[in-house]
Amino acid sequence: MNESIFERNRAAWNEALAYHQKARNNALQLGFEDPEFSTLDRDCDGILMGMLDKIDLRGKTIAQLPCNNGRELLSLIRYFDANEALGIDISDAAIEEARQLAAIAGLNAQFLRTNLLELDDEYNHAFDFIYISEGSLQWFPDLDEYFAVITRLLKNDGQILIFEIHPFAYIKDASSYFDKGPYSYEEGLDYVGGVAYEAKECCWFMHRMSDILGALRRNRIEVLEFDEYGVEMANDPAFQGQDKLPLSYILTGKKK
Repeated sequence: MNESIFERNRAAWNEALAYHQKARNNALQLGFEDPEFSTLDRDCDGILMGMLDKIDLRGKTIAQLPCNNGRELLSLIRYFDANEALGIDISDAAIEEARQLAAIAGLNAQFLRTNLLELDDEYNHAFDFIYISEGSLQWFPDLDEYFAVITRLLKNDGQILIFEIHPFAYIKDASSYFDKGPYSYEEGLDYVGGVAYEAKECCWFMHRMSDILGALRRNRIEVLEFDEYGVEMANDPAFQGQDKLPLSYILTGKKK
């Protein structure tokens, strides 16, 4: 594990959160005052909700790893009336906002600022369900390390759902589908407002679909369902009108 990579990414995401918050202009804080509010309302989220409706999360313990500012995790708690939840992220600013949103929403969610790979044994076998959302896997250089943590956090027969940007969608930012990297977003990480800025250095990694599936298998997660879509998830104008390549995928799995 290269600690300097994670610390650089931590600084970059702390910087980016200020741009995200400025672009949203307290929309999340105002939204979570409404008990019916959800952030899972994008066009692509119809795919997600259709899959989640097959999983009974009522009264279950759930986690999102990483969770950014907690908006999706809080929305999942409300939708499924989950019992309790944990969100983990490396960004101090993201976790600070997540705790604020949880307090506004009055939901039973804890948020922990840490490098997920350094999580201690306190949460082993604690979760019925773990959600992995778009833009998560690319920040971990070794997916075997990442999914080893996911496996030890899941209860026996616990389930995961990955709703992610397809590796093909990263090709425009990488030298090759087969070149792991690392790569950097030199114009910043403001995917909310789309503001370009001279950003702190960050490091992300290209993972082929075979890398992802292989790491799941090696870490005792059985794939239950898998599908690919031409649905773009990251508001990237480069893919507007694109329907020739898979741009997103969804996968459910169970700890064996």
